[in-house]
Amino acid sequence: SRIKPLMREYVEAATNTSIDFSKSPKLTVSNLSLYLPDNSTILKDVSFSACRGQIIGVTGPVACGKSTLGRAFIGEIPYEGSIKVSEHELSELSDYERSRLISYMGHAPELMSDSIRENIQLGEQEDIMPYLQAVCLDEEVEQMPQGADTSAGSSGIRLSGGQQSRVALARTLYNARQILILDDPFSAVDRTTEKEIFKNLRMLAQDKIVILISHRLYLFPALEKVLFLDKGTGVFSTHEELMRENMIYAELYNSQMTGGEQNE
Repeated sequence: SRIKPLMREYVEAATNTSIDFSKSPKLTVSNLSLYLPDNSTILKDVSFSACRGQIIGVTGPVACGKSTLGRAFIGEIPYEGSIKVSEHELSELSDYERSRLISYMGHAPELMSDSIRENIQLGEQEDIMPYLQAVCLDEEVEQMPQGADTSAGSSGIRLSGGQQSRVALARTLYNARQILILDDPFSAVDRTTEKEIFKNLRMLAQDKIVILISHRLYLFPALEKVLFLDKGTGVFSTHEELMRENMIYAELYNSQMTGGEQNE
């Protein structure tokens, strides 16, 4: 009942668009503001930009608006200000155009009650093995009774939390558009696996823009830029500059690094 209304071809929309989806876009966010239904402010006047090959980190304290920002890119949250993909304002694009420009993985991704293969392919026929390898899941899948044809179960219940997250990430990479919005894709994996997946993500997305939303800062020194959200505002800078100039960011990073060393 939820999925079938969405399972349709955008034939007419595909013929009416003037966007060249093969061209690498530039993302420019200017004075972006997000509000709750009661008009209370989530984010106010946030600005940042990204271009081909860049991975931009988005982080901040709990409930700072990270996930809400991600949802604004797929049209779930109305916004004030501007989100431009090249010269196109995001709010003015059709659902078809937005779906061809942006891939999104939420922080609580849902899997279908189908095989691992079908959860990744979504009806396409390309080989899934490179994507299972990219998310460090290939060996685990090969050891399953039916391999990639093993059922994930209702909402992925037959898989562990880490496996569910990696299947969802493999699905997003398999169906990757020019802009990838990834909300906590590494939250259920250890640091070693996180580092390996990140290296593979860097290779697969070298011609794309990646917005990496995460509360885990282990990899943030390797990112091109960081958007730090706090108290409804955002600071867009490098990791090194934030470490020098933003005490809250520096405390979050240092506490995680110290805790990680103690756990290893």
